[in-house]
Amino acid sequence: TLYWPYQPWPNTMAARKSCTHMTWAEAKSKSGADHDAGRKKKKAVIQVTHADALTAKIVRKNSAPSDFTKAELRRAKRQEEKAVALAAKMAEEREAQRREREGRTVCPTDVARERMQAEAEKRRAMPTAAAVVATCLTCTSENASADDDERLGATQIVQCREMQLDELAALEAMYAESDEYVVADDANVDGLRERVEQWQEEGGGAGVGDGNDDVMPSIVKHPPTRFCLQLVVEDETNAMGTEEGVDLVATVLLQITLPPSYPEASVPTTEVAYFCVTDRNVQMSTDKALDSLVHLEEERLLQDLAEQAQQIVPMPCVYEVAATWLPEHLFGYCKLRTHAQL
Repeated sequence: TLYWPYQPWPNTMAARKSCTHMTWAEAKSKSGADHDAGRKKKKAVIQVTHADALTAKIVRKNSAPSDFTKAELRRAKRQEEKAVALAAKMAEEREAQRREREGRTVCPTDVARERMQAEAEKRRAMPTAAAVVATCLTCTSENASADDDERLGATQIVQCREMQLDELAALEAMYAESDEYVVADDANVDGLRERVEQWQEEGGGAGVGDGNDDVMPSIVKHPPTRFCLQLVVEDETNAMGTEEGVDLVATVLLQITLPPSYPEASVPTTEVAYFCVTDRNVQMSTDKALDSLVHLEEERLLQDLAEQAQQIVPMPCVYEVAATWLPEHLFGYCKLRTHAQL
């Protein structure tokens, strides 16, 4: 038996040599479609964000079906426009109502000032005999003032009237640019001044004599001079102990009457014609009643006013007491009401 030595076939060796120099990826690529024919191809995944998916869902839900006619689409659009217009109209009406409510609110301090001015005008036209009732002085003090008038002679009464006219002229000059000083209509200050000047010209003021017998009695019998002072006092020192942000303002109307014997033998009689304390920083409805936040100890205040005046006479004391001393001490006579603990 003859044995042939083993010699590989050339083609076999070439194929083996080519396979040994080929990677697995290259072999798969050469195999082509035949290699993947039995496998299921994967679908390409489209990356969509959550927001885009939600938007597409809402659009599909709210979009009109494809079988809607153009007329139906136009009708739906008109209804939508009407709904939008109605909503806008209702919003405007609500805004108008809100502005109207705001327009009906006022500051209580302004209301108090208006009422004080109205009361001052009312008392300006009121007859003195009806106005001088329940004054600051007690009945005993009023009777004492009347007794002082009787003890003084006619000449002294005329001299007192003359000093009163000087004080009234000073008050008129101080309040010339405001309406805080209101003289009663029946006070007839100009007429009294003319008679006093006539009395002086006839020698009464120089002590030569009592002047014309008709002039002096008219001066003595002239009605007591009555006027009102409108005061607005702020609690600058926080005497009431209120919280921060509360700005208390007192609105006070004083009616002052000068007796014939003032300032030689008596003091002015004073009445609190109007009083109200409000918070300047708040608003209230126009249909709400205005109430003072504090209670005024009026009797004690008027007694102290009379005592202060007594210390000043026979010098003029109205401005010193009413316009200087009172604003500094007013809130010391006030007590917060229970419903207004601020």
